[in-house]
Amino acid sequence: MKKKHSFRYVGTPDPMSDKEVYCCEKYIKKHRAAMVRAGQYIVDVPALLALFHLDCWNCRAVHRETCCEGGQPYAVEPWQIPIMEKELPAITARLQSASERENWERHGVWDRGQLPGTIRMRHGNCLFYQENNGRLGCAIHAYAEEAGHVVEPLKPFSCQLYPLDLIDTGEAILLTAVTEETSSFSRWGTDYLEQFYCASPQRRKLATHLDENVFALAGYRPAYEWNLPMLRYFLQEEAHGVLEHLQAHNQLGTVRM
Repeated sequence: MKKKHSFRYVGTPDPMSDKEVYCCEKYIKKHRAAMVRAGQYIVDVPALLALFHLDCWNCRAVHRETCCEGGQPYAVEPWQIPIMEKELPAITARLQSASERENWERHGVWDRGQLPGTIRMRHGNCLFYQENNGRLGCAIHAYAEEAGHVVEPLKPFSCQLYPLDLIDTGEAILLTAVTEETSSFSRWGTDYLEQFYCASPQRRKLATHLDENVFALAGYRPAYEWNLPMLRYFLQEEAHGVLEHLQAHNQLGTVRM
């Protein structure tokens, strides 16, 4: 009997559906020849070289909402909960609204009706989506930068990951990015590809009504380049091998090691 492996999204207890697991297995089999093995990682080179432009500060100006709005972030794994809770008093103290601070202190930040590590929503958005120095954004990220803390262990893992994805197959960890082919099993689904300019230079080319400096076409770079600090932090000693493979396959040679 064939051994069945347990697939899961790395960095969150939120499960993959049976259909997502099936699509992931099929994708790996189909594209195995284009992937390379680096330690415990299966590096999906073609997907990681797909072009993105994370012009996040201009996102809300051209779209109805950003990826931090209108939904609940993926839950964090148990190891990340105490790290976040340790800094919560300081993050709460930075909130500009007294009523917001009172709400956090009274109700906490976790959604007790969901999986442990699930951040609750407020006003239809992630609780941490707040005004920071006149801009709307992640209160955790803003706090970490101002306080001089390393962002990677503090900010929810999945919130740092886009446009990449990490999937534990039970035998190895697939490092990929969301594309038309991976969207059937990626935690990011199809929304970014269908709705947001960051994931589609083709759609951006057609948006002639936008200022050329907003999601500028010259700013699109391979997916993995947007996450180099995170990859180095979480992949640790294996990061060099992974990035070396990507550099070798990147015809433009733009990786910043």
